[in-house]
Amino acid sequence: MTQNDLNPPTQELSVGQTLRQEREKRQLSLEQAAQQLKLRVEILHNLELDQPDKAILPTFMRGYLKSYARFLKLPEQALLIRFEQQHQVKSAPVKTMRTFSNRSAKQRTEARYMWLTWLIALVLLVSLAVWFWQSARENKLLQSDALPGPAQTVLAPTAELVSEQPLSAVELTTVEPELTTSEPETPTELDVTALPPAAQQQLEQLNQALQQEEAVSAVSEQPPQSLHDRLKMTFSDNCWIDVLDANGDRIAFGTKQAGYVMELNAKGPFVITLGNPGVVSIELNEQPYDMSRFPGNRVAKFTLSGQNE
Repeated sequence: MTQNDLNPPTQELSVGQTLRQEREKRQLSLEQAAQQLKLRVEILHNLELDQPDKAILPTFMRGYLKSYARFLKLPEQALLIRFEQQHQVKSAPVKTMRTFSNRSAKQRTEARYMWLTWLIALVLLVSLAVWFWQSARENKLLQSDALPGPAQTVLAPTAELVSEQPLSAVELTTVEPELTTSEPETPTELDVTALPPAAQQQLEQLNQALQQEEAVSAVSEQPPQSLHDRLKMTFSDNCWIDVLDANGDRIAFGTKQAGYVMELNAKGPFVITLGNPGVVSIELNEQPYDMSRFPGNRVAKFTLSGQNE
């Protein structure tokens, strides 16, 4: 009998046996381990039996094995290699990423962008220089037009000479306009009683006709009453409006802001649509309109009669 027969070699534990032995060493049940790992009990049970579920992809099984080994403080990489050798599962090869960056092409692109930037800057500088030149030219032309001409230089001394004339000459020149603008003397009053009765009657008729003409002219000189209505709308909050006049023309439309006061002079009746009537106060011809019958936050459409209705 040899020494090897007396001490047979110990067989290496499988992955599942290693997991189960470590779990039992820590006095944990499968349910406790599954609860802490947030995995199903069947998955851990199959791993300990070295019978992984074939319905689960090998990639997920490797992930479950690594999580279980990490939880039990076991070397996860060594167990993963043994698991792959035992079940003949190969890890997916890591694919090298291809790079599509081409330094020379990138440099050419950057060069084109740089040349384009310089070209745009040059065009802007030339445009700015042309604009300054045109502005200076226009200012020069305006200044040359503003300079006094020959006629003005001749008139200036003449005006000084006129202003230096003696006072007596000026007084002599102003005598004649005063005579022409003097008011005519009022005629003396006519004694009506000295006239014959027929003449007195005609004079009275003439006076009555003159009084009637004066009354008619006074009435005609009064300004005609305006045919337009004055509509005033005050907004305490934002509100959408649409206002039509008597001809159906839209005279106001859109959203008015809080605090806005709108005054319209047009011919009524007015067809008014308000998106939020509770925030609008209306005056028609300086008379307030009752808006309490319209509920707030609801569209209201109504008609306001004008002064001719």
